[in-house]
Amino acid sequence: MAKLFDGLYFGEQVLRNKKLKHLDQHYCGDKTCQSARKLSFDRHKYKTNSSFRSNKLQRSRERKKALADRGDPLVCSRYQRDYRASHPDYVIENRQKQRVRHARKAGKTMGETKIVNPDALMSQMTDIKSVIKAQPMFVRLL
Repeated sequence: MAKLFDGLYFGEQVLRNKKLKHLDQHYCGDKTCQSARKLSFDRHKYKTNSSFRSNKLQRSRERKKALADRGDPLVCSRYQRDYRASHPDYVIENRQKQRVRHARKAGKTMGETKIVNPDALMSQMTDIKSVIKAQPMFVRLL
């Protein structure tokens, strides 16, 4: 008798693949179900693997550049291109602002991103100062 499983993508009961004896099957062989499986894998890999993420971003940049070189209107709208061509001052100013934003982002370190309550540190410092200023106790030797 053929075993059934609940597919994650469709939520329907589907025949289990006999070749996957020791694995749990979550996706059926349907094209949309397989594309959902690949999308799920890619999203997880993108979040957890930095080399995968950088390669994917680089391929995306190259693909967009190739499409723009061919004059594909979906890469950058004609309105944007025309506006930038007719407003060179805007383009220069925007590039300078972007450089400042990149520099600000690159200049931040992990220590600077932490938010520390300065009042907690000040109260500890005043307690230490009050202890230091206190008169030392004299002990009599017998």
